[in-house]
Amino acid sequence: MKINLSKTQKKIVNHENGALLVMASAGTGKTRVLTERIKKLLKLSSKKILAITFTNKAGAEMKERLGDDEEILKRVFIGTFHSFCQQILEQRCNLIGYSKMPQIFESINDRLELIEEAINNVPSFSNRYKNLDDKKKRNFKYDALGFISKAKRELWSDDQVLENENEDYVLLCNEYNDILLSQNAIDFDDLIKLTYELFINNPAISALYRRSYEYICVDEAQDLNNAQYYLLKAITGDEHKNVMMIGDENQSIYAFNGSSADYMSKSFKEDFAPTEIDLVENYRSSKKVIEAAQKITKNSGEITNVAIIGEFEIVPNVDEIAEINWITEKIETLISQKTHDDIEGEINYEKIAILVRNKYVFGELTKEFDSKGIPYYFKISPGPIEFESDAINVFDLALKVKLNTKDKLHWDKLLRIVNVEECSDLHSLINKTEIVSFKKALILVSKLNEDGSNFIKLLTEFSQYISESTDFNNDDERNMTFNDTSELKSHWYQYAKTVDEKSLRQFKNAMALGQTYSDTKQNGITLSTVHTMKGLEYDIVFLMGADDGTFPDYRAVQKGGVELLQEKNNMYVAFTRARRFLYVSYPKKRLMPWGDEKVREISRFLENIKTL
Repeated sequence: MKINLSKTQKKIVNHENGALLVMASAGTGKTRVLTERIKKLLKLSSKKILAITFTNKAGAEMKERLGDDEEILKRVFIGTFHSFCQQILEQRCNLIGYSKMPQIFESINDRLELIEEAINNVPSFSNRYKNLDDKKKRNFKYDALGFISKAKRELWSDDQVLENENEDYVLLCNEYNDILLSQNAIDFDDLIKLTYELFINNPAISALYRRSYEYICVDEAQDLNNAQYYLLKAITGDEHKNVMMIGDENQSIYAFNGSSADYMSKSFKEDFAPTEIDLVENYRSSKKVIEAAQKITKNSGEITNVAIIGEFEIVPNVDEIAEINWITEKIETLISQKTHDDIEGEINYEKIAILVRNKYVFGELTKEFDSKGIPYYFKISPGPIEFESDAINVFDLALKVKLNTKDKLHWDKLLRIVNVEECSDLHSLINKTEIVSFKKALILVSKLNEDGSNFIKLLTEFSQYISESTDFNNDDERNMTFNDTSELKSHWYQYAKTVDEKSLRQFKNAMALGQTYSDTKQNGITLSTVHTMKGLEYDIVFLMGADDGTFPDYRAVQKGGVELLQEKNNMYVAFTRARRFLYVSYPKKRLMPWGDEKVREISRFLENIKTL
């Protein structure tokens, strides 16, 4: 199918050699441009192309647009930095001191337990820690984990870690990393840090990848952090300049994870001297939505040949209940009118999204929707997979231990959940386990082939057992176990679609990186935080809770600076999720959890916006 491109888009697509920086505003068709550029580069070179995205969803969308041509898929790596690094480490982990690919500890709870263990292993601090109250203990563990994560993102050397003034964090950082190493495990930050070190310490390996990938494209480049940028530089070296970055400074909202648009807009310019092209013609949103977004951020795209007027409205409400009622009534009105000249096809629930800054803002909204029979679902950001049933948690823990016999963290968790104090291996544990469903799950794991060839067969047998068994305490527990088993199957099917040579180890790491979630769209209105909605668009968007202190978040207001700028970018991202209609609402007073009512003002980002 022929793709019609604008003059500016063609200029980007046809750029051949040398670095390229594309500053692309929301709705300017950057995914289409990036995909068409990759197609063009494939014709120019017989070598590979590396296309880095920041979400699995964006990678899947790009693959879909490129088509299912096997030659293309072989020559283009499309995925996140983490998935790219995982692939490299799986092949070359022996060069960084691992006999086989380390297990990825993805769960925040797992990492907090490692911090707890590290605390107990450092006598100089553990005694002081014991005297802290629960809240201070929790805060300290999160702060210590934040320090460790920052040290890895910033690629600090051991000496740089030691230079930190907080001796407690330094000691815990070293102990935490030693525990990971002893269990043949790494965390998310290690994926990039270890790959960076692999390239820096093995010039021949980085040169190999440099020769393999003649062109590199980085999407959503405003989200780069220090480790990611320097990993990119480690790959490119001094001579490789065929790097394209495309992004939007106004959509930089992940400073809390160490990302900064400066790596795109400053460092990349200094290091690569790229050709710069601005992509500002908005092809997605209506005139009213674009005008509103321009009021939030001036450099937010141009209104060029926009034929659709759309709707934008800011609605103050007496309180949160009135806000919920207004949103509900507005949705009912939209659905009842069925069509609108500005919206293609029938207006239905699937074309509507409700966004909030923080999830608690939804409050009683879902109860109102339930009472009115309005379907909805929460958009969840793919992250660590957590199962609800005890039996499948036993299965999951046992599988981790089967694949990594050094995994003491999950072995101890497994012993606790099956209520066995001491045991040396899975076979012995099966004999000691009294709960029948747990024993069945353990036996299931023990029978699994390393390549997963009997994974679905054994899970199907387990599903049959669940359906017929009387070993569960009640039907709710049985139902949760059955649903978790079905979810586990769907993760395997999703994984199996993407690889030729399958393995249980690779499957578990793919799950850890969120690569095995199904892309199936759910029915009903989408409820989501702004962070989770990034990269998605809906015809009709409601932004709920746009009062100062809620959006922007009160913590950002207190800190100011980059924190407040990120909140402004968040507001811009929320606005630009709307294709046609955008409705912004807020309550003039909020009921606090302790019973007081607090007067609220409109968000400072909206003070100068009139209804357009």
